[in-house]
Amino acid sequence: MLARNVVALVTVLCLGVLGLFVVESRQTGALPSFTEQMCGLPSKWLQLVKRGYHPARSGQISFLPDTPIYFAGGGDGWSHSGPWPYLQEVPLVFYGPRRIAATAQVTDDDHTLADVTPTLAALMRGSLSMTDGRVLSEAADLSRALGSRPPRLILTMVWDGGGWNTLRAHPDAWPNLANMMAEGVIYTADVGSSPSVTPAIHATLGTGVFPARHAVTGVPVLDDDGRAVDPFLDGDSGRFLQEPTLTERWDEQTGNEALVGMVAHVPWHLGMIGVGAERAGGDKDHAAWMDLETNEWITNPDHYTLPPGFDDQSDLPGLIAALDEGDGEWMGVPLDDPARFEELPAFAAHHTDKLIQFMADSGYGEDAITDLMFTNYKQIDLLGHHFNMASPQVEAALEATDDALGALLAHLDDEVGRGNYVVVMTADHGQQPTAEAVDAFGIDSNEMKRDLEGRFGPVIQDVAPTEVFLDEPALQERGYTVDDVARFVGDYRLGDNATGPLQQVFGAGSYDPFDRLMAMAVPSGLLPEVSC
Repeated sequence: MLARNVVALVTVLCLGVLGLFVVESRQTGALPSFTEQMCGLPSKWLQLVKRGYHPARSGQISFLPDTPIYFAGGGDGWSHSGPWPYLQEVPLVFYGPRRIAATAQVTDDDHTLADVTPTLAALMRGSLSMTDGRVLSEAADLSRALGSRPPRLILTMVWDGGGWNTLRAHPDAWPNLANMMAEGVIYTADVGSSPSVTPAIHATLGTGVFPARHAVTGVPVLDDDGRAVDPFLDGDSGRFLQEPTLTERWDEQTGNEALVGMVAHVPWHLGMIGVGAERAGGDKDHAAWMDLETNEWITNPDHYTLPPGFDDQSDLPGLIAALDEGDGEWMGVPLDDPARFEELPAFAAHHTDKLIQFMADSGYGEDAITDLMFTNYKQIDLLGHHFNMASPQVEAALEATDDALGALLAHLDDEVGRGNYVVVMTADHGQQPTAEAVDAFGIDSNEMKRDLEGRFGPVIQDVAPTEVFLDEPALQERGYTVDDVARFVGDYRLGDNATGPLQQVFGAGSYDPFDRLMAMAVPSGLLPEVSC
């Protein structure tokens, strides 16, 4: 007992001394200027951050942890936002039997997901006047040479969180995708902007421009009153989407004759198809997403149409029950929690069955006008947040999503016909390895927010993985500026964020308590102006 008390006393004394040292270091240490921080980044990383910034929608502070340090959400999960290659690099596959010729993998680094929209427009023989991307000639030009008419149907499938680093961690989990790659055109693309988060990247997929122009910058966004809100407001409005999508332009060109649909996780994915009837001259395109409280497929009937058959989920209980081996769980996921049903392989099968039946019943691909279908499979991402990308749960999600791809391709072969369709497969980001795997430290966002509020008061609306959202009027009332907050974040140390005494004393991995955690923390408004 005496020895234990001595150790405890020494630990307390060390923490006190270290705490004083961190404060002293913060008083006397030289923090690089904002320009030095921005220009100290690799130029490509800075470009990706600038593409992701919109002055009316982004958080007032833009920061990047000093990689491999990363932002760990609430301290118990893995985030995926940033300009780093392992998060940015995603597969981009174009496949169309008798239409797109098999091509060796295109490996140069100039491709982004903004290229998808102009390439689809070229495949459809439509016109697209505004884009940050370019037509991918290996896909579109070969299609033009091999097919005398546009495809009847283009299906775009997003494997949420299925970036190249996730696929490479489980190389045997996606045989259908591997076969599709061998028979199509494969690009290693960047998602194209940071934050690399779902709403922003899906809006880039839909519009062909980056968040700096389409204005859906992340989760959350600032509204016109300076409040941090959900970018699609539970599907009530897409008013933050400032550029039309390809589907909206295609509706204009075809007099709303083309069929357009989206089946996805939540309204964040609506950036792929736009705002439906909310747009002047638009129609109620098919759209379905999940109500995470009731676990029902829903839509906003003012702007969209719920696809036929999606009000019937009678198959789902049986699919879920088949996963139960007597413990009421599937690999740690409870089978009686509706909020987590979408993580299950059973849900991927349910999603696929609904999507196939809906396309068949609604006539997708039946006439000469190209129809457009977009779908997002979320299991890989959801399980990655809970269990990490290297987990057997993510491997199982990849297998289930790959099975869905195989079923969709079989349906298209049988019902639309080889030569009449094109499938595009991609992902919206990669995933974060564990801290131990890359000798990193995971920043606890809750602790960071507490520290910010301890210094500046209740002026923090949200701390996102690469942004801080401030209540600027409250900040000004307390006599502080955005620059003050940015400097605090820039000088934030591991010892400040560490929540356990051993980390506070000894650090984590190769880090010590006095190491700054950020490579950059600047007022976001400086991003468009910086010239390095």
